[in-house]
Amino acid sequence: MWFVLPHSFLYTHILLGAAWAHETSQNKLIPLIGQLNIEHYYDDGAPLYFTRDGRLGSQFKAKKVADEFADYCEYYYEENPDAEDKPALDFIREWVLTHPLVTEDERLWAPQVAREVEAWIGTSLEQASSKHLAYFAIERNLYMKGGYDTIVNWTASNLRDQGIIRLGHVVNKIEWTENANKQCVVRTTTQDGKSPTFVADGIVCTLPLGVLQHNLVKFSPALPEDLSLGLKKISYGALGKIFVEFESVFWPKDNDQFIYYPDPTTEPVDESSILSYMTVTSNNWIMGGTKELSVQIVEPLTQRIEAMTSDKEIFAFFEPLFKLFRTEPYKKLPRVVNLETTHWTQDPYAGFGTYSADKVGDDPEIWTNALDARQTSKLQFAGEHCTQTGNGCVHGAFASGETAAINLLAGLGVPYNGGDTFSKRPSRKSPPRH
Repeated sequence: MWFVLPHSFLYTHILLGAAWAHETSQNKLIPLIGQLNIEHYYDDGAPLYFTRDGRLGSQFKAKKVADEFADYCEYYYEENPDAEDKPALDFIREWVLTHPLVTEDERLWAPQVAREVEAWIGTSLEQASSKHLAYFAIERNLYMKGGYDTIVNWTASNLRDQGIIRLGHVVNKIEWTENANKQCVVRTTTQDGKSPTFVADGIVCTLPLGVLQHNLVKFSPALPEDLSLGLKKISYGALGKIFVEFESVFWPKDNDQFIYYPDPTTEPVDESSILSYMTVTSNNWIMGGTKELSVQIVEPLTQRIEAMTSDKEIFAFFEPLFKLFRTEPYKKLPRVVNLETTHWTQDPYAGFGTYSADKVGDDPEIWTNALDARQTSKLQFAGEHCTQTGNGCVHGAFASGETAAINLLAGLGVPYNGGDTFSKRPSRKSPPRH
């Protein structure tokens, strides 16, 4: 069988790809962190909150109002499953207007504070579905220094030795069949102009959701109607990251994150100012010892920033945000040593985005139900978009890959022995087999 894999994230000396492990109480990858001696840090200490006017005090309660809205939102659609979906920003604005016990300040600020979830779902509250709003997971979030490279390399080591993994192959076409007497075919191209073809009994397709939705790979025959409809009823988000390394640390050293809430405003938003957008900034000094801040942004701002080609232009846009974080506001910002940004929204191999997001009118169950209905198919799908638990996360993608592999074995009549990655691989304490 062949696995159709997504394009790898770009890594420089700055980690641009996936680095966090979420929902750690149920994350199957967590045991590997200790087993492989991966340096890590739980970045769930108390963050600092900011607005345009500076740091927020301890009595800023609009965040609790926003949390209460998220609880109400879930309750409302459980009680009214056929209720119309609406943008999450519209819903919370309506809710605070009718809430009898919130203050006028909380009415103004709660919708802006709710935007913090944008960095979790990868899209703005103007687009996010209220009916399928994925608010914060209550489990802890763990930052891995060096990202997932150690886990990926450890998992792939035996496969590399056998020459199974083929890099630099762009998949153009997947020819699949349910006929037990015929094989599936994956057609590719390489940079040297060759067109390697791979024949297999079955396929696990882990192409990103955006690649599937943009029809960047042809399926022959075309995907069945239920799968095609499912792909139309789930959306793709765009989280972006900006990394700025400074000559010295000028921000508070003891807090994991700095979260900025934009002022309550009427549209249109001033798109020329970073202070018009919610941002989550990670303190990489406390997490990894680097004099660096990494700022998370979401669409549609992500597309604008990732399209910029001048580091000077990018820094000028974010400079007002950095100035807010100064512990000594009268001092100038230190010299910038390095600046890096992601470019996922411009990358066709990433599907021009990052991970699945539920937007207004979506119905993600159509896609997952279609996958469940095809458990014996010789064409299986896996990835963060193929699970409702851990969607958007590495561990969700991992779990979906296990499910797809088990389904494929069953469909091919191959007994599954119950083994998994962890039981079949040696620990670091024992040298891997070669």
